[in-house]
Amino acid sequence: MVFLAWLAGHQSHFTMVGGLQSARSLPHFARAYELADGLGLFPDPKLAEDRMRTLLDLYGVTR
Repeated sequence: MVFLAWLAGHQSHFTMVGGLQSARSLPHFARAYELADGLGLFPDPKLAEDRMRTLLDLYGVTR
């Protein structure tokens, strides 16, 4: 939920209590993004795409 809220622009980070976001893999986050995007859940799809790209860049994933 925190990750999707961040992608949607509802909060400035997706850090979870206790750093629990690190318990999820990058493929998990990518799939969550794909599913949410496919369902049209993002009020600003460009913002969500930019934030997802930032995360992928952080992990060294190139285009």
